[in-house]
Amino acid sequence: MARINKKDVKKPVKQEKVEKNLSGIKEESEKGELFFKIVLIIMAVAMVSVVLYFVIDAIISSGRDNDPFRYEESNYVLVDDITKISNRENFENLTHKGLKYTLDRYANVYILFYSEKDTNSWQPGALDVADDIMALDTVKKVKFDDFEFTVINDEYVLFFVNVDDQANESWQAVVDITDGQASRATIPVLLHVFNGEDLNWYGPFDQVGQNKRAEDKLTDVLNELN
Repeated sequence: MARINKKDVKKPVKQEKVEKNLSGIKEESEKGELFFKIVLIIMAVAMVSVVLYFVIDAIISSGRDNDPFRYEESNYVLVDDITKISNRENFENLTHKGLKYTLDRYANVYILFYSEKDTNSWQPGALDVADDIMALDTVKKVKFDDFEFTVINDEYVLFFVNVDDQANESWQAVVDITDGQASRATIPVLLHVFNGEDLNWYGPFDQVGQNKRAEDKLTDVLNELN
């Protein structure tokens, strides 16, 4: 009988360590894939958020640019009504209900002529003061004959004429530039109707023999209200 040489007998390979290594590699791979997916999700959410931000901002900006009214729309009046006031017509002939209501009841009715398009050196300062006036805590809504508009308080109200409106293209003809009135029929122009009777016009700049400029008169009004 032949003898078996112990050196020729091969010992079985231990698989346990190899299996553990493979299992560890697989686990690490799964963790890497999960981390990668999480990163992708975060990036996708961030990109969507950025896109939404710009879309919403564009919509808001578009709406703002297309809005022709700097102030409350119901506080805009037409030159036709200002002409009737200048001609001393009965207030019942006015088409703007807010103007009709306040001229009979408010001591100080102001009407500011301005342009949304023209930014001459005289206009910005006057509009800044008008902005401050319309932002006062006393400003409130008033309703007359189912028409709602804004007043400053129980004695003061500020209306506006947008000279860019085609319906107001003849606005310069209504501005009084005679002695003691407006310096020029150039925006900004302010009309003050006191107690429904006395009319005073204020032009864009100071001039000897004429009323003070519109910006200064609006500043006086702001100081009176504060």
